[in-house]
Amino acid sequence: PSTPLLSGPLTPEMQENMAKIRYCTIGIFAAAVGRLCTGDVPFNDLICGIFGIFLLKDDENVFTCYSCLASSPLGQCAQPGGGGIACLMPFLLVASFNCIFLLLRFFIGGPFLLLSFCFQFSGSVFAWRLNTMISAAALTELGTGGQGQPLNQPLTQMRMFPGAEGVGNTVGGGGRGGGGAGGGRAPGAGPMGPGGGRFV
Repeated sequence: PSTPLLSGPLTPEMQENMAKIRYCTIGIFAAAVGRLCTGDVPFNDLICGIFGIFLLKDDENVFTCYSCLASSPLGQCAQPGGGGIACLMPFLLVASFNCIFLLLRFFIGGPFLLLSFCFQFSGSVFAWRLNTMISAAALTELGTGGQGQPLNQPLTQMRMFPGAEGVGNTVGGGGRGGGGAGGGRAPGAGPMGPGGGRFV
C-alpha cells in the first residue's frame, strides 16, 4: 500500500515527525559508516538511508545530499515525483525489515549494529505515525469534498420507473376508446321483454 497524497501542506505535527525522521536518517548513515569501518557490509542500512533522503527532499537541511542522489543513477529508482511523501512507505518497510534482520545479530554485531538498530527502529515508528496522520487527513479531505458537491440531478426529476409513462398512456387511451365504444351504442338496442317490448 502507498501513502495517500495531501492537497495541502503538512501540519505542524507532521512536520515534527519529519524532523525526527531526518535525525534518524543521519544516524543510520553514521552507523553504516561505523559498521563499514569495522569490516561489516551495511548494504541494507544504506538502502534505508537513501530512502530517507528521498523522503526528505523538501527539507533544506538535506537538500544538498538529495541533489547529489537525484542526479546520480540512484535517482531513477525514486518515485515518479522524485521522492517526497511517496517514499514514506518504502522507508517504513525497509527500516522495519532491517530491524528484524539486525535482531538476529544483535549480540554479535558490535556497537554500531546496535546503533543502527536503534535509529532504524525509531525511524520506522516515526514513519508509521506520519503515515497514520496523513491517511487520516486524506480521509477527512475526501469526506469534506464529497459532502460539498451538489447532486447532479434533483430527486424530483429522477424517473423511478421509465416505462410507467408509456403504460399510463396506453391504459388511458384504452379507457377513452372504451368510453367511445360505449357511447356509440344506438338507443333502443336493449333486450326484449315479454309482449315484444324492449327495455329502455
